[in-house]
Amino acid sequence: MAESSSEGGTPTKAKAEERMRNYLDHFKNLLDPAQRHLTDMTKPYNRAFPFPKDVHVNPADLKKLVLNSERIRNVLEKESGGDPRKKAELVRTVKAILDEIGLDESLAVIRVLGTILNYIIRRILSGMYVNETKLEQVRMKRSQVPVRRPDGAVSAQSPLVRRLYLMSYVSFCYNIAIPGIAAGMDFHSMAFMGSILRQTGAFYMRRTFGNDQLYWAVFKEYMRQLVRAYDNGVEFFIEGTRSRSNKALTPKIGLLSMALEPLFMGEVPDVLVVPVSVSYDRPLEEQLFVYELLGVPKPKESTKGLLKAMSILKENYGSIYFEFGDPISVREYFGDELNRFQHSMSPAQVQSLTKSDLTLLHNLAFDVVHLQQEKIVLTTFHLISVYYNYRKYLGQSVNLSELIEGLRVLVDIFQHLGAVTTIQKTGHHEADRNLIRTSIEEALKTHANILQLNSDAVLVIAKSHHDFSQVDKRKLKGHNLSDVVMRLSVPIFTLQLYCNPCLHWLAQPALVLLAAKNLSNSSTDINVHTLRQAVLELRNLFATEFVFHGRREEREFGQSLDHLVHFGVMERGTVVEDGPAVVRIVQDKADQQQQRQQVYLSAVGPFLCCYLQVAVVLMEHFSHGPFKEKNYLAKVQEFVEQLLLRHEPHVHPYCLSLDSINLALYSLVALGVIAKTKLADLTTSFTVDTARLRPLVATLRTYCDLLPFEYLTFQGAVVQLVRLVLAIVLRLVHGMLRLLRTVGMRTLGQAAAAAIRWR
Repeated sequence: MAESSSEGGTPTKAKAEERMRNYLDHFKNLLDPAQRHLTDMTKPYNRAFPFPKDVHVNPADLKKLVLNSERIRNVLEKESGGDPRKKAELVRTVKAILDEIGLDESLAVIRVLGTILNYIIRRILSGMYVNETKLEQVRMKRSQVPVRRPDGAVSAQSPLVRRLYLMSYVSFCYNIAIPGIAAGMDFHSMAFMGSILRQTGAFYMRRTFGNDQLYWAVFKEYMRQLVRAYDNGVEFFIEGTRSRSNKALTPKIGLLSMALEPLFMGEVPDVLVVPVSVSYDRPLEEQLFVYELLGVPKPKESTKGLLKAMSILKENYGSIYFEFGDPISVREYFGDELNRFQHSMSPAQVQSLTKSDLTLLHNLAFDVVHLQQEKIVLTTFHLISVYYNYRKYLGQSVNLSELIEGLRVLVDIFQHLGAVTTIQKTGHHEADRNLIRTSIEEALKTHANILQLNSDAVLVIAKSHHDFSQVDKRKLKGHNLSDVVMRLSVPIFTLQLYCNPCLHWLAQPALVLLAAKNLSNSSTDINVHTLRQAVLELRNLFATEFVFHGRREEREFGQSLDHLVHFGVMERGTVVEDGPAVVRIVQDKADQQQQRQQVYLSAVGPFLCCYLQVAVVLMEHFSHGPFKEKNYLAKVQEFVEQLLLRHEPHVHPYCLSLDSINLALYSLVALGVIAKTKLADLTTSFTVDTARLRPLVATLRTYCDLLPFEYLTFQGAVVQLVRLVLAIVLRLVHGMLRLLRTVGMRTLGQAAAAAIRWR
């Protein structure tokens, strides 16, 4: 992290700006002609192994180690009951499972795919930036388990790029042994490509194991041997899946626990975890993500779909940024809490992780996600999206001059918070304006499908060309949304995808400001302890939405409060002797001061309103008995659609997001507002505790009333759509009138035309 101020750990503005100006200098563009020696797929591959073993184990040896392990032998004896025939049949089953799971490695295939990828990325990208300084530091470490995030928040990699594995490409370029890559079975089923990806290091896992204890045992042992015996290291998604919303997801510790089990059992001395953040200017799955958030199912992975995706070669997707965090020594991270003695009493294969072990893993997983988020590179378009959304919530247009000044303020805010931005200010006002202007123009070229400058240099949403007639409404996961609402929502959802990576930095200060505004209604001075308690309640409510972890609560509250004070949004009050610390919101009416307040609040506004609508729907429609998740998702979307069409307050198109609607449900389960029950048929039902829900509805409504927006919707976009529909209807009517006149029904035609003019 950056150097900290004495008060709360937030870097001073001067130090932060200096750090940011120099930070991007560590990134090298692999697409630069000067770097061709790195990307040459015919070069000698003198790979460095993350953790060289005494004996090199190839993929075939790895399968033998699993098959002959004590754990699998014990399972076979137990399942066969001593029957030789049944045991032989089970051995064949284990071999088949290993063939399904197991990775392979072919240098020839790696070189061919690398050559294809070289061609693709040079067609669609303007830059592939790697923090070479950090990567070299990682390369020098004896790293055993690099844990990878799918895409920095910009959270999930795109289909083509993910299938060809950019991390493997970067590893080859820098002569690092390509790790074993955990992949889903949807890739396994792809004709031809499934086996090719296996030869580049992919090993496959089923999404759910169900009651298949044999599969569970084999996969778990395979992961164990990857860590114990394989030289190349392991790469996996610590969040368990891709993020469609470009926000961080709550980590899952399944694979992490399997990877670290040998450490807990004393079979390896240490494991190093390397967090990796990958940031995209523009993800290839941009439209697909938006459709999925609205309820359109993800298309099945297929080789045919991969070939169709080659149409991307016609477009520019900007740059990609690879950032590597400092390797985490898990043994040092756990310190004295790592109790391996408790596992020394019996063989490792008959033991399992304890509750205290899982708590340690849980904390590590959250810290890895936090480190990944801190290293995300925020691009110019991320900042444009945040500023444009904030202005549109106020019903204001944005011209180029205002946008330049707005981004100048945002860069200061994010850099003070410790974020890395692609805009590196020089400290000279005019030079910075020119720099920001150039960055804006380049960003808008890449994202011309979302935002454009019109002839008056005013920023406007680009015309949508989405054909919703191709969407099979029968397969929607939620409500059957009307074409009008879909057309309104798609561009706003797309913009939100680029705002979401910024929430790691903005969400916590926004909640502090929101709680302070609520408390300041009754008193100008706000007790800091009371404020922290109010913020804690909001953090607990949005814990899954913004991935808050309880261990960081005190530190993040202090840092956020210091940040808001630094920027003049809040100020510390005079502390009387033996009295509590107090703060107050600065009541300065200056435009810049109000702008800063509203930027924070606009960042969390859509989510706050979404949770309010969820709570209202639960109270009105599901308070009288058990309900299923599918019915709940559809009812919330239907309710929000009606509010949008009526221009009701406290609603925003992003309230239709199935991700947020779903996260709200499980947040309320965690808070005890909703009870979750597993039924006999293995399905899940939910029951509302109305006594707990009712005050939550009132609280959310109070907070929504504090937002400085009369309506959290893009009224202009709605009006434009209504006008478009009316124009189409009028054209149809006039066409009918011309037809009537043609067939001689002039009297009827004249009467109808007069009626239309009168209307």
